[in-house]
Amino acid sequence: MQRPIRFTAAGDILITRRLPAAGDSALREAIAASDVRLANLETTITDGTRYASAYSGGTWLTADPGCLADVARLGFNVLGFANNHTMDYSYGGLEDTLRFLRREGIAAAGAGQNLFEAARPAIVETPGGRAAVFAVCATFEDAARAGSQTESMPGRPGLNPLRVQTVYRVARPRAQALREAAARTGVNTLRQAHRSQGFLPPLPEGTMEFGPVLLEEVESEAQEGRFSRADERDVQRTLEGVRRARAACQAVVVLVHSHEIKAACEEEPDYFLEDFARRCIDAGASAVLGSGTHQVQGIEIYNGCPIFYCLGNFFFENDTVEKLPADFLEKYGVSIHASAQEGLRARAAQATASLGARRPVYQTVLPRFSILDGKCAELELLPVDLGLDGPKWEKGVPRLADARAAEEICAYLNRVSAPYGTRWRVQGQAIVQTEGET
Repeated sequence: MQRPIRFTAAGDILITRRLPAAGDSALREAIAASDVRLANLETTITDGTRYASAYSGGTWLTADPGCLADVARLGFNVLGFANNHTMDYSYGGLEDTLRFLRREGIAAAGAGQNLFEAARPAIVETPGGRAAVFAVCATFEDAARAGSQTESMPGRPGLNPLRVQTVYRVARPRAQALREAAARTGVNTLRQAHRSQGFLPPLPEGTMEFGPVLLEEVESEAQEGRFSRADERDVQRTLEGVRRARAACQAVVVLVHSHEIKAACEEEPDYFLEDFARRCIDAGASAVLGSGTHQVQGIEIYNGCPIFYCLGNFFFENDTVEKLPADFLEKYGVSIHASAQEGLRARAAQATASLGARRPVYQTVLPRFSILDGKCAELELLPVDLGLDGPKWEKGVPRLADARAAEEICAYLNRVSAPYGTRWRVQGQAIVQTEGET
């Protein structure tokens, strides 16, 4: 009889400090019970001497190799490395991170020396069969995107991209007013010149631009709004990889890192992400695991397979980054010779809704699920707390949640999962799906 493949999954590992030697033994035991133990690595791993890129994922992130050793001791054996921080420290930072992952015996997915390497899955052999893990990223600077190799040119190191196009639908009368405003201000002049010279493709029929923003004209105000769609080139590359992997593996999982949201609410995944996740399942994936928005989003059970739109933070040590480049310090108005902590304090001082003070940012779940015959055979969620109310030296570090926090996390999860028809309840130390819900 075929044995299921057991998975434990976490969200973003943004770690910047070494863990205590003892660590959280209960958490370590919970992770170690599975065959495939995966998360998103939300920082580069270097010795601190690599050049900072001219751009970053928001904060230039790098951690000492010892931090990665601590992650390995927690039990993780697969890490996605396709996210908005992959190229914070340029090609050298990418190469170092992949090298340290290999040294720790952790399989990596989502980044590589070219697009072929970045797009291929990490493979884990388990007693229940072979598992494939893909990783893609929707939130990135274009310069971070891995490039394809050709007969005459080498590929470009970077991450496995899922490019996203945002479209704003505007009723015709409002579109006409925007055309007139564009003509008066010249906001489209340079792009029109580049388009006439062949440097930009023609606009799709029924669309217009206002600066770099693409607008789609619609008949009525009821049709207006913001929408998004993923680039079919990246979608088809991923779906074909899933199909190939499913032909050779008992389970296929796709990690997606995305900060995009439908509107102003970070609890809602973007339109493209819902569509992309379901298409991955249709192509043969057994589960889709999201990360990026720094708080948990809803869980959908689609054709017998779980979609975790975002698992939020598993480690969140954004306030204890030890080194930051001059670019960051200048941005927040402090001397380039100031410490990283001074720069971080300057950023926090201008914030009106700091991530560091929001409870959903410091609560998450650790899904444990089994895949058998390509479908989810069992699923439970371990509630995890990151110590928002504890001492500063424990803030951002995961531990299994107490009973009060578990109920709080469950109530939040029910709210964000409601659009997908799933309901949850606390059962012992875990959160499980309410019977009768699919």
